[in-house]
Amino acid sequence: MSFGIVTDSTSDIPWSFAKEKGIKVVPLTIIIHDKEYKEDENFDYDAYYRLFEEEKAYFHIPKLKLFSFIPKTSQPSPGEFFQAYESLIEEGVKDILSIHVTKGLSGTINSARLAARNIARKYKDVNIHIIDSKSASFPEVHLIRLALKLIEKTKKTGEEIASILRQQALNIKTHILLPTLKYLWKGGRLSTTKFLIGNMLRRKPIITMNEEGELEPVKAVKEVDEGLRELLNLSTNNLQNRPKEVSIVYGTRPDYAEKLVDYIKEWDSSIKIEVARSYGSVLSHLGPESIGLISNFIDIEI
Repeated sequence: MSFGIVTDSTSDIPWSFAKEKGIKVVPLTIIIHDKEYKEDENFDYDAYYRLFEEEKAYFHIPKLKLFSFIPKTSQPSPGEFFQAYESLIEEGVKDILSIHVTKGLSGTINSARLAARNIARKYKDVNIHIIDSKSASFPEVHLIRLALKLIEKTKKTGEEIASILRQQALNIKTHILLPTLKYLWKGGRLSTTKFLIGNMLRRKPIITMNEEGELEPVKAVKEVDEGLRELLNLSTNNLQNRPKEVSIVYGTRPDYAEKLVDYIKEWDSSIKIEVARSYGSVLSHLGPESIGLISNFIDIEI
């Protein structure tokens, strides 16, 4: 049985890994100053993050004295997914596992579903299995790695693998520290009143992804260092549960990632730690200084 895997660029999947494994990555579009850029391997992430740091005057509310750069994102079209699926089919693939950012954050998975229906009409012998990761960024990568293991080491069907991935998505825990509230506010996920109150109190929220794949606040801290320690506490039920591995995803603050690595090693030096810089689409909504801790509690033995 021949398998293929498709994901989207919110996964933050390393491009070298995707190429090595033949994984198709469908890019989102990032809109900067009304110009559209595909979030593919040619996207200039360094230049993108510099725009945040330089705080280009693009979004202006005079009464609040706020000037800041604000990017927007756009989901891939069904046609882009159709093209990705068809390229795998032309390689002889009959079962496609399509693993995506949760519907609670993006309409990307809806485009994938529409494309899958169109593929089903044209190719009767091809099965496309759509998997909602219930998150974004490296939880998608952990599911992709699990899928690759199941393909390589078992004789399970595409539907059986998809069912396992959907179940195990709930065993990958994501917690994110937001040093500033303004990007959630600008993205419409936080009211102006809450934004102003949070700023006055100088609170830095920690959010998680619930089982429905929606952002949910779990705690607020006053200092980043306190927040980094709380990421670990929240991810491990106050250090009671040990994940098999963790991923740390950051934007413009590698020093935050380094501190978090140190805290994890102080607690348990045997845990595998992976550190990665996020692509643009996820942090455009959360803020470039945000940092996420993804804890892998996948409990299936292969």
